[in-house]
Amino acid sequence: MDGLAIAGLARPDLDAIHEIEVAQFDDPWSLRVLRDELEAPNRRYTKATRDGGIVGYLGLMLVDAEAHVNTIATAPAEEGTGVATALLAEAIRAVAATGTRDVTLEVASRNLRAQRLYLRFGFAPVGMRRGYYPHSGDDAVVMWVRDVHTPSYAATLASIEAA
Repeated sequence: MDGLAIAGLARPDLDAIHEIEVAQFDDPWSLRVLRDELEAPNRRYTKATRDGGIVGYLGLMLVDAEAHVNTIATAPAEEGTGVATALLAEAIRAVAATGTRDVTLEVASRNLRAQRLYLRFGFAPVGMRRGYYPHSGDDAVVMWVRDVHTPSYAATLASIEAA
């Protein structure tokens, strides 16, 4: 993950984020939806950069003591280089420090690569949303990781980042 930096996402970043969105998703969010998400209350959006270019992003919605991963994506040329791992680790560490206890997300049932990433972070499948993704008709696997605010989970993050 040499040269990778994580920082807050800002409005000027939206065009670059949208390019990744279009490249990675069958039913990408529009620039307007991305802007609305970025400006919505209780959201936390970050970007990953390398050599001055945006190579990934992650968005969270914060509700009480829970965080919901709304979106995470890596530029196609950066897949497998640790960008998503770095984004997710930073996000969980940051929200855990504010008292967030649990993190949830939905992932396409066919997206086994992403599911493997989430399993490494301790996310466990707890349910299925049938036909959740309207463009493809794919189901979503609902996953949760609990107690991210604990010292034992901090150790889990440290071991993921060290690997």
